[in-house]
Amino acid sequence: MIKEENMDAPYDRKSIRKQLKQNANTVLHRDLWRNIGLQAPVIVILYLEFLISFLMDENNTATTPLVLNLILSIVGTIIVIYAQYIQSYQSIKQLRDETEMAHPMQSWFKTYLTKSWQKTLWLSVWMIAIFLIGWAILAFLGDLMVQASALIMIIAQLSYTIVPSFVYWLLAIGIILLVVFTFIYIIKWYKYILVPFVGYNDQSLKGFQLIAKSRELMVGHRWELFVMQLSFFWWGLLTLVTLGLAGFYTIPYMVLTLAGYFDVLNNAQNKQSQLDDSNEQKKIQPIILKPSNQI
Repeated sequence: MIKEENMDAPYDRKSIRKQLKQNANTVLHRDLWRNIGLQAPVIVILYLEFLISFLMDENNTATTPLVLNLILSIVGTIIVIYAQYIQSYQSIKQLRDETEMAHPMQSWFKTYLTKSWQKTLWLSVWMIAIFLIGWAILAFLGDLMVQASALIMIIAQLSYTIVPSFVYWLLAIGIILLVVFTFIYIIKWYKYILVPFVGYNDQSLKGFQLIAKSRELMVGHRWELFVMQLSFFWWGLLTLVTLGLAGFYTIPYMVLTLAGYFDVLNNAQNKQSQLDDSNEQKKIQPIILKPSNQI
């Protein structure tokens, strides 16, 4: 077990990170193939979307395939989101109970297919989308401006004409928007990264309460989590080199580690709340009413 009270001790962060990864590795190998199965839909869908896009580019002769591609992309995105949340739920469940197994099929089609779980899951997705979409749009706008200015420059060079001065301003503004709002997006994303685990831990939390709880837990811990995720750099590189195939193993490993990190932060916060309540009660002195001698 990890000692949550050590989370605020800087010299203990490395050992806690190491223990979180060891626990995740133990749970992963306890039911390796079914944990891999939890991740399978995500990678399979990504491969299918790439394959379909490639085939449609090769036969780009009609509008119908484009519409079909859009529909398949939406369906694929829904499946990926659902699978990722189920993986988060099952990860924290396995960490808390040594007898619990991954059970991918049962989790997808029975355990979390109830009305209450579906409401919690998609409400979490919706709340994260609301708080992140604005920053994503601004970053995307910056990207469009960069691409547009680059295209104008290429056309100008090919036609041997002078590049208009406004294009350079467009490029500069686009780069600034892209860099600044991508940075802000990442910072905000770290605030809401624990929302799936918050929803699993307490289904009574609704709407903004899910976001607020994740924010509370991440106060002072965003850099710490970034460093922990950075420790998976070589695993991430292996996933890229193998064109995503290593992700069948590396992603469940990362999700289990993140689930363990949530439990550490949540338990530490609960202990601190209990301590604060206890100290508050000690400060409260009973008021004793004495009868007056005056008539």
